[in-house]
Amino acid sequence: MSLNNRIKQNCPHCNFEQELEYYQTVNITLQPELKNKVLSGKMNENVCSNCKKEINIVSGFLYHDMKNQIMLELSIANEEEKDEGKNKIIENMIAQGYIYRKVYEYEKLIEKINIFDSKLNDLVVEKVSGKMKNMLDESIKEVAEINGDFNFKVFFKKIETGLFKKKISFYCFSHPSQIMEMKYDIKNLETNEKNNLYNIEILRK
Repeated sequence: MSLNNRIKQNCPHCNFEQELEYYQTVNITLQPELKNKVLSGKMNENVCSNCKKEINIVSGFLYHDMKNQIMLELSIANEEEKDEGKNKIIENMIAQGYIYRKVYEYEKLIEKINIFDSKLNDLVVEKVSGKMKNMLDESIKEVAEINGDFNFKVFFKKIETGLFKKKISFYCFSHPSQIMEMKYDIKNLETNEKNNLYNIEILRK
């Protein structure tokens, strides 16, 4: 089952103290209605009992897909503490054939969900997104003559299937207000990447 907890916290809008609920584990197989909340970023949204404005609790949690044996962990930097109980559960699941990934950004969690929902090998997709990011970072430096690091964000969007071509589509942006879409032709993958792109089972121990 999904596990939630309660915490006392002041509303950021009116400073009223109240108990708020947040999820520690989300099981989308047993409670499929929670998946849309995760994807929309509204997993831990509450409404202030005083001013009625939305309060979003920033907290890490486990995303558990029993059907496809996927376990994703969103970890928040200030929550980095040893949890022997949780670690033992994760180790046992990996031993049972689960694919486990730990991410540190909510956007990366959503990306992982989309990749695995598309039945793709996330390591191959990450390698391609890394190539796209490097290309964009270097291109913007040349065009704008910018010195130093330039940090593009690149996230998987979907696989596009055409009559003769398959492409991996990515969201790319340096600022959320300037999102563009870029595509990578699957035929340009290395041989081992082509062989493993649709091979999720290779990721299981």
